[in-house]
Amino acid sequence: MTLCTFFGCLLTAYSPLLSIFFLYIAPNAQYVLLMVASAFFCLLALLLSSVIWYFAKATQSNHYISIAYSVAIKEVCRWGFYLLLSRAESGLNNISTNPKSPFNKTSFAFVSGYGYALMSALVSYISLLVESLGPGVLMCTSCPKATLFFISAITTSLFSLLHLCWMVIAFEGFYELPKVKGWSKVVWVVLSHYGASYATTLNSSTTVKYGCVYSIAICIGIIMTSIGFIMKSFKTVLTLASNRQQRATVSMTT
Repeated sequence: MTLCTFFGCLLTAYSPLLSIFFLYIAPNAQYVLLMVASAFFCLLALLLSSVIWYFAKATQSNHYISIAYSVAIKEVCRWGFYLLLSRAESGLNNISTNPKSPFNKTSFAFVSGYGYALMSALVSYISLLVESLGPGVLMCTSCPKATLFFISAITTSLFSLLHLCWMVIAFEGFYELPKVKGWSKVVWVVLSHYGASYATTLNSSTTVKYGCVYSIAICIGIIMTSIGFIMKSFKTVLTLASNRQQRATVSMTT
């Protein structure tokens, strides 16, 4: 039974990431390198958070404070990786499959988000996944009928999708700064990151019944809203691309 639990939680937590890697990222060496670079920045953010947690003895048991500076550091590293990628963007476009594609920027952001998602998922859940092999079982405090292994697997899977959306929205926001539209996207990423992170504390809540359900619902709601932001951006890019094509066609005919 413990072995079934292990593989069930493993596939629940990492199936989206594995599918994206083998179907989209692995066939492209450029995407693999970009993924590794992004994962390094995420690992750097996790390392800095761990150092602060280690030296801040008085706040080690306070998860709210830990989440506050951990999310802030991740967002700063996300911005730092954008600055690095923006300097290398022209070179990445030149060696890409479609150098003039209007979706190259979005593809680079998506792959960068994958690196963030992969590193966060591995660091946050791998130790708990190993514990699912036994001999004991950890039950979720707010949902006593569900194991903590399974609830955490669902949370890990949702946060993987969230990091993909956050990176795409954040990169678009950074690119559009200092316009109000750019600031709105950056603020949404930061606030939703805090909201989703603090929502996970409901899993261990002793006062909120079925807190794990509320936590999952909040994450799903943030994912759906983020997808709405991305779809709106896609429509804008398609409109601009079609207008450019029409102008090019008119100039060629004249």
